[in-house]
Amino acid sequence: MGFPLCWGGGTSSLWDSVSQKIISEERFRQLEKIKTIGSTYMAASGLNASTYDQVGRSHITALADYAMRLMEQMKHINEHSFNNFQMKIGLNMGPVVAGVIGARKPQYDIWGNTVNVSSRMDSTGVPDRIQVTTDLYQVLAAKGYQLECRGVVKVKGKGEMTTYFLNGGPSS
Repeated sequence: MGFPLCWGGGTSSLWDSVSQKIISEERFRQLEKIKTIGSTYMAASGLNASTYDQVGRSHITALADYAMRLMEQMKHINEHSFNNFQMKIGLNMGPVVAGVIGARKPQYDIWGNTVNVSSRMDSTGVPDRIQVTTDLYQVLAAKGYQLECRGVVKVKGKGEMTTYFLNGGPSS
């Protein structure tokens, strides 16, 4: 199964089409949209052997880059539409269970602690920021990504967790 990366963030019909256009870019080929529920959009990477990069962990950096690209797009939309939409993104990494549920209307979905913690990174996040777990921080920091420690956050069902904000990709 591997160790996919999950995120949750705010969305709308317009946003769903924008995010779908971005996810179809070649550099995000390892990502897969899972679902949209209300104002939450869920995507994951590394869900199968063809998208899971155990050695280089490119599926992890692809999702981090995707999250940053979504934030950039939201800023662009706000600047050109005179709106002030805000979005929070939560990122986590780890194993998930994946499958198809439903007899009448089958849907692909993922479950597990990884998904739950990702959702909590979103719900405890700060508008216009990407909040990540310590495990993800360690992988991204080792690859040169720019992160800052947010500090300890109380996370429902987990207690206190040290979290980080993803501020940018590797320095050139």
